[in-house]
Amino acid sequence: MPGPSTRVLIRHAEPQTSGTDPGLTAAGRKRAELLGFMFQEAGVTAVFTSELRRTQETAQPLVARISVALTVLPGLDTAAHRNRILAIPSGVALVIGHTNTVPPLIVALGVGNTIQIAANEFDRMFLVALRGAGGASLLSLRYWV
Repeated sequence: MPGPSTRVLIRHAEPQTSGTDPGLTAAGRKRAELLGFMFQEAGVTAVFTSELRRTQETAQPLVARISVALTVLPGLDTAAHRNRILAIPSGVALVIGHTNTVPPLIVALGVGNTIQIAANEFDRMFLVALRGAGGASLLSLRYWV
């Protein structure tokens, strides 16, 4: 089966509330550091974010620790994003997105469950384990700072 057997999808950490492309708050930076620590030895071979600053800042501590290039998935084309994520040859792919991008991408990866992420939920993490013949299973987690 091409691509990594595990995809981890999370929503970005807490953003500031002002500006058109806000960065992270102090709490958001703390959450991003926690993610970097949690995944530094998880075999992550690819990190994907949107073009927005808050997703890239969420990824930065991990990217710095494991020396993997960040790949930006621009726009809202779920099928194209799925194809890019599935094209990774091995390891674990981490995807940092938004309330309107993470749930449809989970479905596109083969999990039939429709996920909802509330506007105030920044602790959501989803592990998608791929099985042969296009099957997948989902583990929904929360991680608190």
